[in-house]
Amino acid sequence: MTISTALRSILAMVALLAISACATLQSRQQVPPQLVAEATIHADQRLRYWGDDNEFARIQAQVAPGPDGDVDYLTLSGGGINGAYGAGFLVGWTDKGGRPEFEVVTGISVGAMIAPMAFLGSDYDARLRTVFSSLTQKDNSAGANFLGALFGAPSVMSNVPVLDAIRKLVDTQALNAIGVEHKQGRRLYVGTTNLNAQRPMIWDIGAIAISNLPNRLELVHQIILASTAVPGVFPPVMLDVAAQGMSFDELHVDGGVTEQVLLMPGGYEAFVKNRSGVQKLYVIFNGVVAPSPATVQISSMSLLERAVPTLLKYLGRSNLEQLDNAARKAGLAFRLTAIPADFPESTSVFGSPQWLSALYQYGYQAGRNGRWQSR
Repeated sequence: MTISTALRSILAMVALLAISACATLQSRQQVPPQLVAEATIHADQRLRYWGDDNEFARIQAQVAPGPDGDVDYLTLSGGGINGAYGAGFLVGWTDKGGRPEFEVVTGISVGAMIAPMAFLGSDYDARLRTVFSSLTQKDNSAGANFLGALFGAPSVMSNVPVLDAIRKLVDTQALNAIGVEHKQGRRLYVGTTNLNAQRPMIWDIGAIAISNLPNRLELVHQIILASTAVPGVFPPVMLDVAAQGMSFDELHVDGGVTEQVLLMPGGYEAFVKNRSGVQKLYVIFNGVVAPSPATVQISSMSLLERAVPTLLKYLGRSNLEQLDNAARKAGLAFRLTAIPADFPESTSVFGSPQWLSALYQYGYQAGRNGRWQSR
């Protein structure tokens, strides 16, 4: 399946899903609109924040500097199969030497899968290699359920392979290790989109790791799964919440619907206040930032096939500009790496093993060479 064919099918399915949604969601206990703002996950501490609430920076400013006195931030973007670039870059950075122990790591979509491993450090590089190798199977497209979508299924693709990969990345041992680091002042955040609220949401994974929730590992898996759930392609994730003593569910999907990188609402000033060490923000963007010229046919579908990726690209560029401006305002050094426009585009929306391997190796060499772009 080519990217054009896949996008054509997905666009058609989105329209069909909108028509059939009422048939599939009637049994849900949705959060009433008037209670959306107060719905919570029951725990002994706060686990999540609105991704557009500037109070987040003030509440979360207690980040401890590293042993060197510096505070290093890492942001991992979405990008689907392009996540092979970010995984390879981190491993290459390890082999180059000098990869920091990041005090704050954030991730959205495929970046949410990579983020826990980046947070825990180079000892977990083997998990990145193993998981991204397992996601390069040639028959991924065989799971496409276009017929099911016609009759009301919430998605075209099953998310079971993605959930399996998430479970391999974050097991009980890894979650406990995240909790230990959280207690020492480091932070790991994952972004989703709360469809009921139509707002971005930031999940404090370390707080979940040390919470009293009996299902905290499952909750982390579901949050990361939701962050990767491209609407219409993968099913949304329903999370159990409570409001005014009643139980409801929320629908969460890909964090990339609202932002391509997790933006720190309120900026970084509160995080760096009264600190003398060096502050750096590293951004691994699993996509192409630069324009990619191409011929375009004058037809409605061809125009959509070109317009949708262009829309997402410029959303990503705008988000990167926001991060850059926030970093400059707070005095953080800003470093960005992204896939260059001349890297060959995949001929399959699922990525062939050869293409994914090539992108992983390209990312590895970029990390090994310290290939950062200036802005």
